[in-house]
Amino acid sequence: MWQVVKKQNIFFLWAFWHYNTALREIFRGWKDVFRFNIYYFSLPFLLKTFFSPWRRYKFSYGRGFNFNKFIETFFLNVFSRFVGLFIRFFVILAGVILQIFIIIFGISLFIFWIVLPIATLFGIYISLKWLILI
Repeated sequence: MWQVVKKQNIFFLWAFWHYNTALREIFRGWKDVFRFNIYYFSLPFLLKTFFSPWRRYKFSYGRGFNFNKFIETFFLNVFSRFVGLFIRFFVILAGVILQIFIIIFGISLFIFWIVLPIATLFGIYISLKWLILI
């Protein structure tokens, strides 16, 4: 491998690294951050348990039938489900918003990485042009 590298032009080695190897590594890192965010916010689990009671707080109806106890327990269980739904909704919303930012940042990073050599050459050209004019 070392002998193959010694005989190649350094510009082509750099271009191969910049547009092939580094771009693949950037994509791999972006994919890892994307997956991490999904599991950090537990999005699949929160979607499965969206209507579950908050912290599994379930109130027992007890033995026998007491209408007041039945109504009280029913509304406490419904309230517990609404609290769970409310909190899960905002956690899911935060996770999705962060996913969108990760996607936008990743696309921006790809565009930046691809345009960077051209922008560098353009910057050198402009600076030399200004230097010659001044």
